[in-house]
Amino acid sequence: MTKLIFLGTKGEIEEFTERHQYHSSTVIMSDSVRLLLDYGMLQRYSLEEIKPDAVLITHAHPDHYSWLKKDIQTDVPVYLTKETFDYGKFRPPNAKVVLPGQQHQIGPFQWSCYRVIHSIRCPAVGFKIRAGGKTFVYNSDLVDIVEKDSVLKDVDYYIGDGSSIRANLVRRRGDTFFGHARITTQINWCRKYGISHIMFTHLGKETVREEQKFAQEHSDVVLAYDGMELKV
Repeated sequence: MTKLIFLGTKGEIEEFTERHQYHSSTVIMSDSVRLLLDYGMLQRYSLEEIKPDAVLITHAHPDHYSWLKKDIQTDVPVYLTKETFDYGKFRPPNAKVVLPGQQHQIGPFQWSCYRVIHSIRCPAVGFKIRAGGKTFVYNSDLVDIVEKDSVLKDVDYYIGDGSSIRANLVRRRGDTFFGHARITTQINWCRKYGISHIMFTHLGKETVREEQKFAQEHSDVVLAYDGMELKV
């Protein structure tokens, strides 16, 4: 059995509700092995309490990467890109630098990272993870996926960036785009590639404000909340 546990679901915003108090951070658990996806500054649980077997970091923004400002000592391996490793004040003591496209195995999990467009100063990746006969992609912050055809092919579960529903949070500097794709845009990606299980974390101001309305309009799409657990 594979389980998703959403420890936190809030983006880097001041607003919070009872359902969204902590920065987006997700555990995928299979055969008692736990992968922790992102671990930002505002967390309810310590790594000792979460007990992950590995931590996978998407990028070096403070709502995803605590080592940006905190010297957290842990023996748990932390997988991250060289750009993330080189950025910030502190570094995980058991850091494992990875490259997009490299295949990794941890217990029952087979996984790799891939490039997404999100930040100029802090380049980001997403993760494609397979366990229990299911394939997950995790894109907690993005404007677009660089190699969308290969990344979204044969995916069962899409976990995406919930920063906005319809508001335009995409910005441009010269020929470079950065920011956040709309939820509606990401839903269209999933429809195109036949992904039937669609969920969002990293909720922004608009999404938190319109959460109930969105749920009524999109009953087949999940907006995750802090503490939510799903057996998949």
